[in-house]
Amino acid sequence: MPDLNLLILSDFFRGSYKVVGELYHKMLSPILETEHHPTPRSREERKELSIRFSGFIVLHNTLGEGFVPIKNCYNIAMPFHEWSEYPTNWIGLLDKFAEVWTTTNHVQDLLLRGGLSVPVHKLPPALDSENISVKESYEKKDIHRFFFVGEPHFRKGHHLLMNGYMKAFPIANEALLTIKTSPSCEWESPRKDIILVKEHWDRKHLIEEYSKHDCFVSASLAEGLGLPIAEAIMAKLPVCTNYWGGHKSLLKKETFLEVTHREIPQPFTSDPKFYAEGQKCAYSSPSAIRKALLKFLTLNSEQKQKMTSAAKENFLKIYGSEFAKNNIQNRLKEIQKNL
Repeated sequence: MPDLNLLILSDFFRGSYKVVGELYHKMLSPILETEHHPTPRSREERKELSIRFSGFIVLHNTLGEGFVPIKNCYNIAMPFHEWSEYPTNWIGLLDKFAEVWTTTNHVQDLLLRGGLSVPVHKLPPALDSENISVKESYEKKDIHRFFFVGEPHFRKGHHLLMNGYMKAFPIANEALLTIKTSPSCEWESPRKDIILVKEHWDRKHLIEEYSKHDCFVSASLAEGLGLPIAEAIMAKLPVCTNYWGGHKSLLKKETFLEVTHREIPQPFTSDPKFYAEGQKCAYSSPSAIRKALLKFLTLNSEQKQKMTSAAKENFLKIYGSEFAKNNIQNRLKEIQKNL
């Protein structure tokens, strides 16, 4: 694709944003000139970029007030949002861009419902471009080992997950729940068979870990994408979670163990700027989590293997390299025609 250059600006200090930016970079750099830089934090930094990358297509991988177009460029916003409503003032920021790309139907729908006026396209990166270790055996070895990955934030539902797990396994050491979180986590495990990993792992270590467990379980209240779910699917690890938000784009009914949920008002937020009136989330009660975990225990190895194969096959139809690359290349060609 000659005469077309792409700059990706990502929030490097947000782990999942950096990973997504790197996935776009890895996918597109073989076919066009692509650079990946941190999101500018000041007017001076944006001015420098506008001079250095004049005429480039710029993909902004950030959130909220980080969405500021770079002058002399074709600016594309790529927002993520977990809850069901997008803050109105943030819609105004997105309307200053040439177009918007999303990774899931959830984000696309809530932006359109919020009144976004610029074109919006669902154009995720290839989520199969990493060498994620694949699970080879589904036979129980000693005890069932459950796994979750998530920052120590209330939205991730750690409290619900741990409560539901202890309801399913009231006696310690009947199973094992490992929660990979970050060094910023300040709370302690309620029981010795719930292991909190408060360490920084490099990317290679993380994506090798999934296949060592028996089931990935999430009680997250909301996900705009749900990158750990995608990683579990690629590892062919059985997934146990709700069917709401970004999960609905990653998963298909009957290819995972569904944790039932109720859609409820979401009045809380970590930052007032993240709030939108009427926003909702998916609440899975500890009892619902318990029920889903106990259902997992009834599956034999053949059922688990069949479930994970179907989940991965469905996933690759949307997030596989060939599909994702073709869709983005086609869109870039359309942009190139109009520049």
